[in-house]
This record gives sequence, structure tokens and C-alpha cells, in this order.
Amino acid sequence: MPAIRPFLALTLLVALLSGCASQAPVADTPTAPADTAPAPRKAIADYDWQPVLDALNADAGTDRFHSQIGTDNTLQLTLQDDVAFASGSPTPTARFTAMLDRLGDILQQRHGLVVRIVGHTDSTGREGYNMQLSRARAKAVRTALIDRSGVAPARLDAEGRGESEPVADNDTAEGRARNRRVELFLTPLP
Repeated sequence: MPAIRPFLALTLLVALLSGCASQAPVADTPTAPADTAPAPRKAIADYDWQPVLDALNADAGTDRFHSQIGTDNTLQLTLQDDVAFASGSPTPTARFTAMLDRLGDILQQRHGLVVRIVGHTDSTGREGYNMQLSRARAKAVRTALIDRSGVAPARLDAEGRGESEPVADNDTAEGRARNRRVELFLTPLP
């Protein structure tokens, strides 16, 4: 009889565990039928970017500053490296800092905008160094907007792409100059 008790206890434990495992979880909300397509994402409403572009107009006159509005109504501002940073440096130039100050003022007036900052380099040098430099530049721009203009850190995202996304041929000096850039993507919150 004593040998049967442990066997009986083990059998009851296995039965109890297998019963728990076979029960379906209880859902808090009803599930949609499998053939129902997910709801489409809400499109970002049209946003009037003209006041932003007008405020940055002093920089728009240079051939190193470019702006375009994407199909998702995101404003992309691009500055080449020699305007934004000295060669090989993560420190913004005075000219770029002045543009960032104007952008910071705009962001303080328009709390419904968020910014993704992306740093890029050309392919000169080691890939790892270029990635580190592009990240440092993006972080320097983010820090300048926070420290100089008081923009909330949660509204700013910084990332580096190194040499991975060239916009021109890295085999020419002109192409390398175009590839050394910082892009700022301004997006209105839905």
C-alpha cells in the first residue's frame, strides 16, 4: 500500500497539469473572424508646412539645404556635412546651430510635431567609424534641440546610418559630399 500512494499522487498531479494545459485562455475581448482584414492605418492629415519652410528660409537659399514633403506628409530637411559639421567632426557648425535654433523655436510653437534625426557619412574610412560618427552627429543635433531650445526629449529620435544609404556616387568628391548629410524628418502627430 505505501508504494501505491506516491504513484497515485504522481498520477493525480499529471492529470491536473494536463487538464490546465488543455484549457483555452479566456479572452477579454471577442476575437475578429479570421477572414476580416485589419483596419487601415489612419493617414496623417494634411499639414501646412509653409510656415515651417518660411521660418527656415534663411537657410533654404543655400545649395546645401534641401526640403521635400513625403507622400506620408513628413517634411524632410537635409543638410550636407560641410554645412552641418566640419569633416570628421560630430560638433555642429555655427551655421547649422543657427538653423537648429530656428527649428527649435518652431518645435516649441508646434507641439504636435516630432522629429527623427538621421546622420549619414560617405564611405571614406572604416565602416564602424562611419557608423559611430553618424550616430554622434544625430545625437549632437538632438542634444542641441533639447539644450538650446528646450524641446522635450520624447519628441526627438536620433539614429545613425553610417555609409549604408548613399544618395550619390562615393567614387567622386561631389558624391561623397552629398552623402555626408543629416536628415531631419518632421512628422505631425495624428
